[in-house]
Amino acid sequence: MPEKQISPEKQISIVIPTFNRADMLPKAIDCSLAQTMPCEVLVVDHGSTDATPEVAAAYGDKITYIRREKDFGPHFCWLEGVLHANGDYVHLQYDDDWIHPTFIKKCFAVMADDVGFSFSGAEVIDDKTGRQMMTQFLEWLPDTGAFENRLAEEKIVGSLISPGAALFRRQVLIDALYQGRLPLQQSEYHGVGPDIFASLLSMLRYPKVGFVKEPLASFRAHDGSITIDAFKDQAKKASIAAAYNEVRRYYVELKAMQSVRGAQ
Repeated sequence: MPEKQISPEKQISIVIPTFNRADMLPKAIDCSLAQTMPCEVLVVDHGSTDATPEVAAAYGDKITYIRREKDFGPHFCWLEGVLHANGDYVHLQYDDDWIHPTFIKKCFAVMADDVGFSFSGAEVIDDKTGRQMMTQFLEWLPDTGAFENRLAEEKIVGSLISPGAALFRRQVLIDALYQGRLPLQQSEYHGVGPDIFASLLSMLRYPKVGFVKEPLASFRAHDGSITIDAFKDQAKKASIAAAYNEVRRYYVELKAMQSVRGAQ
């Protein structure tokens, strides 16, 4: 029996969480509005003290702008955007990065009822020179299409697929973000956890992953990047690694529990 395909009428939302990056935000918004497949675009601003409200206002009704005066941290900002999204599928677009015009269309094309999430290759761009520093994920799977999780599981668990290169099911993303601190977690770091748990939770619930073998997501390497800044400091780097390992361990534990339930 042929696989049931996802209806193309289902709306897709792009959520852009932002904080004090009024200078970079326009590129993230513009690339979202320039997608070749119609998308709802939401900008979620928690606590910015710069010109972010004015930047958002300039787009009028092209975007939905959600603002809170107090910053409760990145997870709550992401979650609020996803909760306000109307689409069945959501892309989290970081405010300092961008996606190519066909990103949504091509990632959506490899989604099906048995695919938990899809992702594309990515590139890292030096903010000062505009040159490509490196590519990511392109060798993780052989071609564009849908694949059994096991073919990419080691790479996905051992590394990290940035949400900025992925398209998730809205409900899975909500559940991953709402999780907050893991039940037995001992190590944590600002912003670390849900960004990797969203893909792992998708693999627990669905047998396949979608992949686009093109670098359609662009990550900006700049001094203001939280990740770039953290990796310059060995203590912060160790804290990030420990926090990610907590999530990986949790995934392994949940998978073992899933196997036990399946055997009962």
